[in-house]
Amino acid sequence: MFQIFKSFSTELKFYLLMNALFSFGQVLSGVFQSVFLWKLDKTYSLLAYYSLYWSIAIIICFGLCGWLARKTSPMITMRLGFVFYLITYLIMLIFHDTLSHHMMLLGFSTGLAMSLYYVGMHLAVLDLTTNDNRDQFLYVQSTLFTIGGVIGPVLSGIIISQFKGMTGYYVVFIGTCIFFVISFFTSLKVKGNPITAKSYFWDVIKNPSREWKKMYKVMFADGIVSGVYGTFLITMMTFKVAGGELSLGVYNTAAELVAIATFYILAKFSNPKYRLAIYAIGSISIFLSSVLVSILPILVSLIIFGIVSPLANNMVITSMSAMIYEAIEKDPMYKEKRLDYIIIREIPLGVGRIIGVLIFLVMRKDFDIEQLLPISFSLFPIIYVIIIPSLYFIWRKSKESSKLFE
Repeated sequence: MFQIFKSFSTELKFYLLMNALFSFGQVLSGVFQSVFLWKLDKTYSLLAYYSLYWSIAIIICFGLCGWLARKTSPMITMRLGFVFYLITYLIMLIFHDTLSHHMMLLGFSTGLAMSLYYVGMHLAVLDLTTNDNRDQFLYVQSTLFTIGGVIGPVLSGIIISQFKGMTGYYVVFIGTCIFFVISFFTSLKVKGNPITAKSYFWDVIKNPSREWKKMYKVMFADGIVSGVYGTFLITMMTFKVAGGELSLGVYNTAAELVAIATFYILAKFSNPKYRLAIYAIGSISIFLSSVLVSILPILVSLIIFGIVSPLANNMVITSMSAMIYEAIEKDPMYKEKRLDYIIIREIPLGVGRIIGVLIFLVMRKDFDIEQLLPISFSLFPIIYVIIIPSLYFIWRKSKESSKLFE
């Protein structure tokens, strides 16, 4: 792993450090943010509406943030993302007990922060890596994130458990804000590449690469899962089974320790030709481990999920991201059009997130509050499995077509 890291450029190393600091700040609060919002009303509706608001905000803001990146630079939008993530946590600190009345403000602030950050992040990955080393880079990045995840959850769990009421949450949120500030200053070491002032938005809509056009339905399906399952269902299910903030923190720390070893293996042996197989193994593993916890919500099931989930989620997310980046690079003019591809990506992804939240809210009306969590927790991941054939036909045919022209 260290040899892989050494092979990266100095700018790429600072980029990884910046994101590692940012990730640690998120991990401090991220695991417990959903629990904090749940405690405000003791139902899952507030969490769902929060997810709905930031999903809508991303669709509205992503194009505007792309325009800003074109006028300034992708790294500037990324730094502004750190600023608005900071503002998001300040909103939670300022309103605290009355936050449930300001959920739309919190959601739109989060959506804007994510839009600014991810515009810069996606372009940085495209500019600082190539298709041959991108899988390794993404796994190394995930490993650095995971190292922070080892310390963060248990530290936050200890802090929260030492205070009565919500005071511990506020202390943790302040810690997160400090790391966002440090990340901002570290980002000044990363310049990134400027992008063309000309927009190719409508050209990409009308004439995208063959692979990209077929990935729309995959990105839509991915959004359905990420808008609910990845946002709060995992945290709330593990919180319910583990019982209490400290137990949740210890559990997440143990899960991240297991993940570090597996990420090392994935980074060392990753290869673009294995992406589809890695995605398939990861998606099936997520689904089966989720069903296990839903049917048997006991400690043994949670331990199995804690071993499988970090690895499987990373296999799915990394493989999916690498395929999306490769689909962009299939366009002969991808360097000029890469920002437009990134902006357009958020349309099917964002619509999918909104549909996912709406499905959950409909389920909220039809199922008892005690049944809702395990049922939704086992149903949403099956979508990852359903899209395996679509990915097979997109990428196997693509490789076969490429060989014909060799």
